[in-house]
Amino acid sequence: MIKHLKCDVTTVTAGTVLHGVNCSGRAMNSGVAKAIRNKWPEVYEDFIKCGSGKQMLGAFSPVKINDDLTVGNCYTQEFYGRDGKRYASLFAIETSLRKAFELADFYEDNISMPKIGCGLGGLDWDTEVKPIVERLSTLFDVNVYVYEI
Repeated sequence: MIKHLKCDVTTVTAGTVLHGVNCSGRAMNSGVAKAIRNKWPEVYEDFIKCGSGKQMLGAFSPVKINDDLTVGNCYTQEFYGRDGKRYASLFAIETSLRKAFELADFYEDNISMPKIGCGLGGLDWDTEVKPIVERLSTLFDVNVYVYEI
């Protein structure tokens, strides 16, 4: 099941929160990533610790915030920018989300996420990313909540 909510994803207090990050090993200074960095600094610390480079593309790095909440860095784009180019990779989104869905299914968690890869990443939610999320939500027994402000 996928449910859309008009709400800030950083208000989630339980389950698994996912968001996209780049593979530069720096940034998380804009968009949802910045909001997550500000709310849960340990997620940014994990981002820095994991390193950088193209080999990170498609990786998923979960950070346990407390007994109820995990926030996951999904390495969905190699580079970043604010110039309207397509930075997010559909392959990396599917690869990292599959890992996240497997983990959430194992722990019987819900997944909460923005329209990953669609803001500064440059992808289209309806035609490119949503079909991936729908497919994964049928493969795994996970409720998905898509947040947008």
